[in-house]
Amino acid sequence: MRTSVYLLAATVLGLVSFAPDTRAQDMTTYTFGGSTLWIGGGFQYLSLPDIKFSGVANSNGGFRHQTNADFNEYGGSAGAGFETAIANWNGMRITAGVKGFFSSLDNNDHANCGINNTCVIFGPEGTSQITVSGARTRANTNRDVDYWGGQAELKFGSSEPVQTKPNIYRNDYFIVGGDIRGIDQDNKISANILSIPFANPLYVYKETLDTTYYGGYIGFGGEYSFGFIPGVKNVGGIYDRLGLRTFVNVRAGLYDAQTDYGGRYSIPTASFTSRLSQSNDELAFIGTVSLETRKQIGMRTSLSLWTDYEYISSVPEMHYAEEDRPTRISDDSSFATRTMLRLNIGLGSAQLYEEPLK
Repeated sequence: MRTSVYLLAATVLGLVSFAPDTRAQDMTTYTFGGSTLWIGGGFQYLSLPDIKFSGVANSNGGFRHQTNADFNEYGGSAGAGFETAIANWNGMRITAGVKGFFSSLDNNDHANCGINNTCVIFGPEGTSQITVSGARTRANTNRDVDYWGGQAELKFGSSEPVQTKPNIYRNDYFIVGGDIRGIDQDNKISANILSIPFANPLYVYKETLDTTYYGGYIGFGGEYSFGFIPGVKNVGGIYDRLGLRTFVNVRAGLYDAQTDYGGRYSIPTASFTSRLSQSNDELAFIGTVSLETRKQIGMRTSLSLWTDYEYISSVPEMHYAEEDRPTRISDDSSFATRTMLRLNIGLGSAQLYEEPLK
């Protein structure tokens, strides 16, 4: 985990520690007149480009990479956030908040090269080469990924809380924010000749592939209802009649995606080692749609089922060495979802919510 994640956690804890003992009113889609804290946990889904490191020689003398590992994985995720009202300006209520998350995912996969194939492996620098014929090899891949992020944002909304539930949708606020997030990968490939099970590995390849996104975003959010009755006002939907409230939040931003790659390749039986380091910068777009279903459980607390759907236009895709061409960094797009069960807590001397609406 990088230093940025620790700084984010320290910021959240610090703000909570020094939060004023303010009076809170009803919180529909953002804080009114007080401060709120949420903590949560759940799961993360993330898709990343395949690893294609080892290869097979074609009958015509060409070369094609194998897929050593794909990555469409689920893992655990945790997060926290803090929000407080800071001002009224030009008829609008302004709130400030910080939030962050950390997700960990991993997978294991393998690729075989059959006895009737010629297995070919190039070191990342593109000059070293291993060729195996007449033997079956297996390359085992371990991929360990940390996906983390932290945001600071301002919300601009109506000056008074809105108690009336919408029949379809009501926009409650606009957002502007700054964002830092990262996708940090530690990958390892180790290959063996299967007919010699206890021998040293044929080769070992390790890489770190870390991308950090720096940018900002704008967005909007509000409350919506399921199962509304056309032509009937202030009834709400099926979820509302079950005591559940539903919200949507939409954000879009531009980011500088900075990728650092470091690869280490070794052939244990030949005491050979090579290394390669590269960096790359790309402009990335990240779009997020968040859906929340909330249930009030007390005058100061509620539970939320919150899901983020994210599109990331640029994630690193490695094009590994082939003949005299060294490894290089390219990019591809990615999709992610993150679902958390959150506990929302009102801070201060007064309750967070009004009495439940009947």
